[in-house]
Amino acid sequence: MDKNGKIKGKISIIDILVVVLLIVVIIGIAARYGSKITDSVMGDKQFEYVLRVENVREYTVNALEKKGRITDKKSEKNLGEITDVRVENATQQSTTASGELKISELPDRYTCFVTIVGEGKESDDNYILNDTTELSVGRNIDLYSKYVKTSGDIESVKVLK
Repeated sequence: MDKNGKIKGKISIIDILVVVLLIVVIIGIAARYGSKITDSVMGDKQFEYVLRVENVREYTVNALEKKGRITDKKSEKNLGEITDVRVENATQQSTTASGELKISELPDRYTCFVTIVGEGKESDDNYILNDTTELSVGRNIDLYSKYVKTSGDIESVKVLK
């Protein structure tokens, strides 16, 4: 190393640090965006999944019952078509002063079970919609349609064909 901090007069320590930093950034990006989900994709499938949309007003129930195509706001890609809506009265669990659990109905509130049919891909251990939304029980999905904006948790997923 000479008095200017260069190795054999050509490469400086800062040059080496910049190259190492670039390599680390590239590896980080590859690790973040390289997904195991899409590595072992088997093929195109049609899925039926049911979302549980809780504690909604009658206005939302009516909008869901109009059915139609739904999208994810972030990607604005098609998440499927609403094929059925089952409605139940919404309930709430509470504890009384004596420690008993009590389930009571919430007035003017409903729980909807929305059945959606969508296209996607099946991998070894996952189902993936065409916009890369993973279909797994318990996952929360935002629904955007011409009539309603809401969200729900996936209750069930099955492959149709």
